[in-house]
Amino acid sequence: MNTNTARAKKRKSLHPQTIRVQHRLATQTKQGRKHWDLFRWLCDPFLLCDAIQRVIDNSGSAGLDGLGVEELKGKEWSYATKLSKQLKMKTYQPGPVRRVYIPKADGRERPLGIPNIEDRVVQTALLILLEPIYEQEFLPCSYGFRPNRRAVDCAADVANTVFKYRHVLDADIESFFDRVSHKKLIGMLKEQIVDPRILHLIHQILKTGFKEVNKPWQPTPEGTPQGGPLSPLLANIYLHYGLDKKVEDVKAQGLDIHLFRFADDFVIAARTKRDLDLASKWLNFWMREVKLTLKGSKTTRVNMKNRSRNHDAKFTFLGFKFHLRAFRDNPKRFWVARQPSEKARKQLHQALREKLLPHHTLEQARKLAKEIWLGWANYFRYSNANRVFYREVRSVHKALVRYLRRKYRQQRRPVAWRRLWPLLRSLKIGFRPVRVIPDLVRQKQVQIHLF
Repeated sequence: MNTNTARAKKRKSLHPQTIRVQHRLATQTKQGRKHWDLFRWLCDPFLLCDAIQRVIDNSGSAGLDGLGVEELKGKEWSYATKLSKQLKMKTYQPGPVRRVYIPKADGRERPLGIPNIEDRVVQTALLILLEPIYEQEFLPCSYGFRPNRRAVDCAADVANTVFKYRHVLDADIESFFDRVSHKKLIGMLKEQIVDPRILHLIHQILKTGFKEVNKPWQPTPEGTPQGGPLSPLLANIYLHYGLDKKVEDVKAQGLDIHLFRFADDFVIAARTKRDLDLASKWLNFWMREVKLTLKGSKTTRVNMKNRSRNHDAKFTFLGFKFHLRAFRDNPKRFWVARQPSEKARKQLHQALREKLLPHHTLEQARKLAKEIWLGWANYFRYSNANRVFYREVRSVHKALVRYLRRKYRQQRRPVAWRRLWPLLRSLKIGFRPVRVIPDLVRQKQVQIHLF
């Protein structure tokens, strides 16, 4: 099940009272009204019960309180009424998050904040309230962490736009989630939310601080903790006012550019080099306004013109590599193709190497390999990657050979390969290249999903 389908099922499972509240908030936002009494909806036990159910469905690790989602199962209503009373009596106080670090592909570590179970419920309830409001405000150029806005759709729209707008700026913000200004974020929230109780609660969540293993509590003067349910929405709000609307303003003044943003990664495509130069100057000014900086190593300008085709005429976005490919009937003209990037292919090889361990049984190894392969292939099938899929299926076969070698050959009495070939053939059953999905089919799927 993909992420959007899971989110859709969670929205359908909301209580009718919660759905009515969401429709009312969306309608008021469309009418241009600001929201001054959201806190009473936050205290609604039905909404809190829906938030608890989402927290249970999302699972996750325990925070500093050591409580897991198992503590909520079967006690949803009693926990919701108890939390509702705490919110009304103003005795609820968000606690610090537990900070852990996850490795990144470049060798560095990404900080991840895990809130307590109670804080996770309150943040999810805030998300249920704020999402229908800001979905009316967010622009079509924003794709990340939004319902019915998939990464593969963003990649396809980028490829179709770059076919006409061949001057591209591929940008990434330096440590975005750690550098969000709390003062500016609260000011942006006041554009729609004028309930001081909600703004104060969000400010408390931002200022809770964090704790690491065997270290004292540390404050958070800036940034939104990655790992909390509310953090992606706050990040989208920050960049909506700090970037998306600014691009729309300069487009209205005649600058011919297009922006595609997925969380803090974005691409700007321009028809001419002059327009891209102007957009780049404006971009540096906008980043300084919201106290952010671009990551120099990941911010590149690419010329995708036909006559400028060379090894550097490519860029990577959302795991896809965008590059020029010649038309069959006219080798002098090129179109923009998208395929899994070299980094994404290495991640597939690494996942197979790390997950297929000698202690796994043959059935466990086959199931693990199939899960890894289908998860990778079903994401990249929305591309022009037929040849890549044929190559990577062979990589899966090699990984299965490596698994058999480690399990049966690296021991005191290694098993002969003539006895292992039948096992390999049984493991390889079901591994075949995935058929790619053209853009027209993808657009029909999105329409069916939306309507």
